Amino acid sequence: MIPTEHLTRARRSALRLPTAALLLLTALLAGCTNSKLIIGPLYNQLDNQIRSEFNKLGNFNDTQKDAFEQAVGTYHVWHRQSEMPQYAALISEIASSIAQSGSTSQQDVERWAMTAEHHSRLARICHPANFLFDVMQTLTDEQIDFIERRFKSERKKNRERYESRTPKERIERRLKNMEKWAGRIGLDFTASQRAALRTSLTRQVSLRKEYYQLSDQWNRELFNLARAQHVPDYSDRLTAHMTKLWSLLETAHPEQWQENRELWQTTAFNFVTSMTPEQRSSTSRWLSKLGNTVDAISRDKPSFEVGNDPSVGCLVDSTS
Repeated sequence: MIPTEHLTRARRSALRLPTAALLLLTALLAGCTNSKLIIGPLYNQLDNQIRSEFNKLGNFNDTQKDAFEQAVGTYHVWHRQSEMPQYAALISEIASSIAQSGSTSQQDVERWAMTAEHHSRLARICHPANFLFDVMQTLTDEQIDFIERRFKSERKKNRERYESRTPKERIERRLKNMEKWAGRIGLDFTASQRAALRTSLTRQVSLRKEYYQLSDQWNRELFNLARAQHVPDYSDRLTAHMTKLWSLLETAHPEQWQENRELWQTTAFNFVTSMTPEQRSSTSRWLSKLGNTVDAISRDKPSFEVGNDPSVGCLVDSTS
């Protein structure tokens, strides 16, 4: 169950892969497997990965840690029971569609993208950070200062990595990564497919520098708000500010953002159309098994017991 006010805000949000889905994708590809014996334990560590990132932000007292544990546990159960079955359905639909030449339309690809964007939006709404503003109001000046320094350090490292490569080097690196991950599921690109992907990477409008500028401003405002712990509408202000984060580029550069979005939807459709019978067969089988695995994981009983308090996180809708 997702609070209505969060859903209303989310309709204005950006569309990116959800953190949980990205972690799942990284885990299964890194393991070169679609087996539940491997993916299941990795997915079960999702809360530990979020917890690890939280602990890097500083030393928290027991009350702050307890609130965080409730938010993370609630999020993990919601994601497993509400989102994973729908991921499985989407994966299975794609597997079935690409199995046969001519079965996939441009509208299918657009619908798949919209479905993925929808779940990305929900995962951001339900992220534990959105339910910890009361905890933020209890942070000391020293804790806030430490978190701000860490944010600045991470942004600096990310920017230096980006700026250390030329545009051509960045394109070739992205293409190489695409080939590597595709190869891990037995999908080896043809020369024409590789050329088409390189063309799309070249045509894509880079908004990275614009994002750095926007996010720098967003971070400055975040820590100004975080320090204003005396204001009566503290949580509301932080909620509104968090919502802005998910759509920084879309709000500031809507035409370029939409252009990139349409470019990759078209690229995906053209890629599916170009697949050889061998590529279709092997990829469809791999995805089909993955869909079954994800569905099976969604039905595992979580170790965390969730209450019925929507203030600590999104709850599973037991009526659906």
